[in-house]
Amino acid sequence: MRALAKQLKTKQLSPNEVVFDFGEEKWIFGSPTVVEANMMGNIVFQVMGKHEVITEGHEDIALVMEKTGCSKEVAKRALKEHGDVAEAILHISGVD
Repeated sequence: MRALAKQLKTKQLSPNEVVFDFGEEKWIFGSPTVVEANMMGNIVFQVMGKHEVITEGHEDIALVMEKTGCSKEVAKRALKEHGDVAEAILHISGVD
């Protein structure tokens, strides 16, 4: 195994976070293990660890949760039903 690692010129990295941004969706790996390898002149990265998938609208969900203290599921449902951050907050707060 060490011979292979030496042949591939691998090194282990310890970043705080790795983010893959696909436009409407982001994968965020917190404190992942990353291995960098040089394979025939190409640098290859292998990312290992748990990740969170963030979809478009995450900021709206986070804002509704912050302002109302509700769960993620409740915030998502209110945003879907009311289509607007302010309306969702008012609905959850019982002001609608």
